[in-house]
Amino acid sequence: MTDTSEHLRAVARGSTATLLGAVLSTVAGFGLVLVVTRGVDPDPAGRFFAASALFVVALAAAGLGTDTGLARFVLRTDEPAAVRRLVVMAAVPVLVAAGGLALALATWWPDTRWLVWALPLAATSDLCLAAVQAHARFRAAVLIERIVRPAAQIVLVTAVVVAGLPGAALALAWGAAYLLSAVLAVRALHRVLRTPRPAAGGGEAVTPRAFWRFTWARGAARIAQVGVQRLDIVLVAWLLSPTDAAIYTVATRFVVFGQLANQAVSSVVQPRFTLILAGAEGDASARRALLSRVFAVTTGWSVLLAWPVYLCVAASPLAYLGWFGPAYTTDDARTVALVMAGGMLVAVASGPVDTLLLMTGRSTRSLANTLVALVIDVGGCLLLVPRMGIAGAALAWAVAVVVRCTLAVVQVRGDIGLLPGRRLLLLAAAVPLGCVGLPLAALQLLGGLSPATWLLAAAVVAVGYAAVVWRLRARLAVDLFLPARPELVPA
Repeated sequence: MTDTSEHLRAVARGSTATLLGAVLSTVAGFGLVLVVTRGVDPDPAGRFFAASALFVVALAAAGLGTDTGLARFVLRTDEPAAVRRLVVMAAVPVLVAAGGLALALATWWPDTRWLVWALPLAATSDLCLAAVQAHARFRAAVLIERIVRPAAQIVLVTAVVVAGLPGAALALAWGAAYLLSAVLAVRALHRVLRTPRPAAGGGEAVTPRAFWRFTWARGAARIAQVGVQRLDIVLVAWLLSPTDAAIYTVATRFVVFGQLANQAVSSVVQPRFTLILAGAEGDASARRALLSRVFAVTTGWSVLLAWPVYLCVAASPLAYLGWFGPAYTTDDARTVALVMAGGMLVAVASGPVDTLLLMTGRSTRSLANTLVALVIDVGGCLLLVPRMGIAGAALAWAVAVVVRCTLAVVQVRGDIGLLPGRRLLLLAAAVPLGCVGLPLAALQLLGGLSPATWLLAAAVVAVGYAAVVWRLRARLAVDLFLPARPELVPA
């Protein structure tokens, strides 16, 4: 139990920092969408959203899965020179891929030509921050990726909107922020490489063949994963119009609030899974019990963090959409918001299952799961969007996400016998449902909520929600976020 508490407290400490960064990043991203939708017409807004979505997909492709490869192997290597070789081994192919993809995008999709120049810079930033996080150090990554870059983007884009510059300037300003993040990320990695952590696995030698044999599958899976997250916007713009893409983007923007809260836990628990799996102490059953406990608790934390966001939107989707203006409060947009909220409730409840699948070395299974999801999403969009409009894209996306999570859960349980605590998960789900979802739904049924009253009501129920979580802090393991009290030793 002591080992379990130590691992969970480490996750809690890291999650607190990354969650703060995730909240600030999400608020900045939400503010960016507000600025664009309020400041420019839906057509240029949709073109900008589609171009930035393609940029994010290309960035995932350029990364080649090296974020997970570094997370798996850095802590298993104890020689500073070996860690540096590992970083260089990952960096060269990433930068070559980023340059090639930037050229291809500028040729194939003209709306991206004003931002693809920043793709190598973004790839450099992501790689350096992945190497920093692989050392189980998260402060620099949170500061740069979650705070500095999003803040720079919203400031630059706002300046463009206020100045009344054309739509191409939006993309140029948005991409310029990656220059700052790349410089800061390189400096952060340089500092970390001077004092690397001891290895968890006794100094395991990592060859290029071993690294890329694990990583290539994750690279393909990462492309497919981001494709599931972003390609629906591009497909809506292609199959319908940029205006529909803008409406769809607004209707789905809230998803990132919960996703980043979930990622705040997942990114920290990733090296913890590595340390548990690489640990020599204890037998297989003890490690499995430790994994199950850490997985169950972190899943409960993800539910407590993310579910309130989705329940707020599901209770009154039109009030949420009203923040972006009357052009975005359509029946189709409301349907999209409801479907997306339902899909994410299921996805968050599955926990960091894909992370655990990867850290146990099943990267090819993760790839297969994500490719299945991508096929469902793209195929569903091609089939449903012409018939159902943007609601068809939302339905295809939700089905794809639920299928992917279900496959991973089945595989992890079959491979390592993971038995997450159902009682803890049910309690973690019941608290936001009872304290957030039901009260807001009742208010909506009684008299309807405007955007302002919806926000006010959400703030009020959030206070009650926080009080209930605090009351149940021991049963929900939330007390692990508090500083550990020193034990009293008798004189």
